[in-house]
Amino acid sequence: MHKSLSNSYKSSTLKRHSGSLSPFVHSIFRLNQTNNLQSQSSLANSIKTPSGYSPFRHFNQNPCFFSSGYFPNGVNLKGFGRNESGESCAKLFFRSFCSEMCRESMAYDVVIVGAGPAGLSAAIRLKQLCREKNVDLSVCVVEKGAEVGAHIISGNVFEPRALNELLPQWKQEEAPIRVPVSSDKFWFLTKDRAFSLPSPFSNRGNYVISLSQLVRWLGGKAEELGVEIYPGFAASEILYDADNKVIGIGTNDMGIAKDGSKKENFQRGVELRGRITLLAEGCRGSLSEKLIKNFKLREKSHAQHQTYALGIKEVWEIDEGKHNPGEILHTLGWPLDQKTYGGSFLYHMNDRQIALGLVVALNYHNPFLNPYEEFQKFKHHPAIKPLLEGGTVVQYGARTLNEGGLQFFLGEQLLDVRLAS
Repeated sequence: MHKSLSNSYKSSTLKRHSGSLSPFVHSIFRLNQTNNLQSQSSLANSIKTPSGYSPFRHFNQNPCFFSSGYFPNGVNLKGFGRNESGESCAKLFFRSFCSEMCRESMAYDVVIVGAGPAGLSAAIRLKQLCREKNVDLSVCVVEKGAEVGAHIISGNVFEPRALNELLPQWKQEEAPIRVPVSSDKFWFLTKDRAFSLPSPFSNRGNYVISLSQLVRWLGGKAEELGVEIYPGFAASEILYDADNKVIGIGTNDMGIAKDGSKKENFQRGVELRGRITLLAEGCRGSLSEKLIKNFKLREKSHAQHQTYALGIKEVWEIDEGKHNPGEILHTLGWPLDQKTYGGSFLYHMNDRQIALGLVVALNYHNPFLNPYEEFQKFKHHPAIKPLLEGGTVVQYGARTLNEGGLQFFLGEQLLDVRLAS
């Protein structure tokens, strides 16, 4: 189950295969009344999350109350009155105390930033190795999206070799990989015509998938192995110790006004401390860039300049008679000029849906070029427009892509980024 970090963030435990939400308060702080410590300790030990974890297990603080002012079992605080609006003074006191003075901290063996294919695969493999070696390492994945897969927009031609190694029984376990590639086309476009070229790709045995659906499935597999996933929390900073060793990450503060001031509902971010911190943020991740700069990884490994592209994508639902599941198309040429690197893709998925998009390298020479407008032109090409007529756009999005440049050697990364032991 997805476990919430704090009720003050208005997050909740998600019930798998259900649309209902079960609120669970996670933040805690110290009780001043010492005569109740024993009863609190026994109550804390009895409270478990839906996955069986104690909410007090990772906090490095003494036994204390939840910041919401009550326990989940309905045991209300006594001895406090209410203000004019009827809100418990205990709640106001605790919220103010925790907001200004506390920063919650949770300790894990491994902290992973990003619940994408890389982050979740790493978490799954770590837990598999734990079972093979008969050891128990705690693994946490923090994800900025509201749910796992929310920020994955890629329509994808998927090669299953890595998944065969990671989860060999994926077919029997109903992975969302059901549409094998049926044809592979490659066109060169002019303004009015499409010329078929020999395909430079070899997609036999591959599948057309929604990467977002696959990531959600991987998230479920990770949780089954005991990985703790926290969606809805963006990692905003790297944590270092006194020796400049990486000891984890901090999530972003909540309740910040546009001018940078703290609002009444301000809440400090949470520290997720790990013996190992793995960044799987994707293209140009903010924390990755900070680490690269701090440890001068590019200079030490003589990395080339990283180049980027912008990918714009839409998912359409088209007429049944035009839909050919498993058909894939890539194009070069129009609407881009000869000085602009890029091309388009069009993949037929299942349920009468297609994913189409345009990729434009960000080193284009024309300062007036608008990638979005070029994408609109592409959809009106005589070879593309008939397929879309009568259809409906159901999703759209854009993201940056890594394109080229020799980067770091793995050995140098591990040697130069110092980790707390």
